[in-house]
Amino acid sequence: MSERTDRLRAALEQAAGRVVITGHDAPDVDSLAGCVLMRALADFWGIAAQIVTMTRADEQAMDVMAKFGFDAEGWRGEIDESDSLVLIDHHQPLHGGSVVAVIDHHPTACPPNAQYVQIEGSGASTLMVLNLMKEAGMQPDTKQRALAVTALYLDTIALRSAKIPPEEVVWGRQEARALGLDENWLEREGMGLEDMTRPAHELAMLGRKVYTFAGRRVLSTYVQTDAMTEELLAQILDILKEEIAREQAALWVFIVQDPAKGRTSEYDIAPDGTVREIAYDFLASRGKNVMPRVEREMMEGV
Repeated sequence: MSERTDRLRAALEQAAGRVVITGHDAPDVDSLAGCVLMRALADFWGIAAQIVTMTRADEQAMDVMAKFGFDAEGWRGEIDESDSLVLIDHHQPLHGGSVVAVIDHHPTACPPNAQYVQIEGSGASTLMVLNLMKEAGMQPDTKQRALAVTALYLDTIALRSAKIPPEEVVWGRQEARALGLDENWLEREGMGLEDMTRPAHELAMLGRKVYTFAGRRVLSTYVQTDAMTEELLAQILDILKEEIAREQAALWVFIVQDPAKGRTSEYDIAPDGTVREIAYDFLASRGKNVMPRVEREMMEGV
């Protein structure tokens, strides 16, 4: 055991009501895989906990979790105000309950007030949980290790994102080979190039997340593609100008990731319809690069 696993265990053991492990809305592979490993760690400690997701997982997560033998839709349920929450891959509670623990890799200037908070730079929250399992004296099995590797590849654009530390790149490749995983599949899934023949309104809403900065609501969506056109981008931005008005949000951040060129374009849409474009000459991470800057700007404007 380590000092932090002692604190995490104490937070779960002292929790009132149900211990609910939950990811962010429209959970991705990292969010769900992290929940699976966190529940395994709670089981190891003899603590009853269950995974609950309030919204449907994204398409890739549904497919990948099924590949590992999990029915992601089976985790759909309700969160009650009396529940004690363990937040994985996010740090802002969205659906009630009391937060007792947070394990997240998205930097924030305003960490939550909970008994256990672990927010640190990592390519995947699932890898953070895997390391906690090891620190607690638990030996992760082959499936759990494979889940962590898969989450790492898929959450970092196949180990290319700016958010992944160099040592995790090395670990991911070595572990994939040690486990005999299909590295070509991991590369393809990690690159996640979107089918750009989909309707513009669908592309505009991919990867939707909601944030609250300085009491103001910020929405963000993104698409990974090497085939964005000026015409299609204009259609998407027009759609989001309508959506931000309907949502009554303070900002909508739309991100275009181009893994082929290793570049990112960010479009910040204001309620009045104006758009600010920010170009990155690398694959900027929404969690590490984009939203922390948005949060700082929101805080400075208060």
